[in-house]
Amino acid sequence: MRKFIFWGLLCGVAMGQPRYDTSRVRPLESWKRQIAEYSRRHYGEPEWRLQPKCIVLHYTAGTSFPWNLVNTPDFAGEAPGLASHYVVDGSQIWQLLPPEVRSRGAYGINHRAINIEMVAADGADLYHNRKRTLDTTIGLVRDLLERFHLTSRDIYSHQQVSQMNIRVCPWVLDLVNPAPYSKVDPGSSSMRYVLDRLAR
Repeated sequence: MRKFIFWGLLCGVAMGQPRYDTSRVRPLESWKRQIAEYSRRHYGEPEWRLQPKCIVLHYTAGTSFPWNLVNTPDFAGEAPGLASHYVVDGSQIWQLLPPEVRSRGAYGINHRAINIEMVAADGADLYHNRKRTLDTTIGLVRDLLERFHLTSRDIYSHQQVSQMNIRVCPWVLDLVNPAPYSKVDPGSSSMRYVLDRLAR
């Protein structure tokens, strides 16, 4: 039995499938209840399940693991706290929530998006580490595109989402506050880098 498990791990690495660290996951029982209520208020859908229609890329605005995505009980006075699906730092990928469960990672699109946070202080820092963090993210995105039958046209920056414009991102919606907000992540250079390599 051990031989089969070891062989399966080797095959996964050989085929380029990302390996996720799940040691920092959100407790799902309470999360599902809270995100369903959040979804009812913001999207008119009392639902915790996610059928992904797109992927949204972010940077963390910090240089270490963003524990607020794991520990916060609420944000802006509303439960649940913040949480993305994945956090990428160099070659490390943490999965905080399964991609079939809604996250609270990008205002206006949590009902349709898989959210990926990349550890970086800002756009310049992220692009400087493109051969580490961005290349790891590209492998993760490739896997998600295949799993959920998406294409590179379904990848958005948080900046695009924050415009709250269906001509830019057709899935954006918020019933509480539909106004645009200010986000610049993950930066235009990093987005071009990701999309160019996915097109190859």
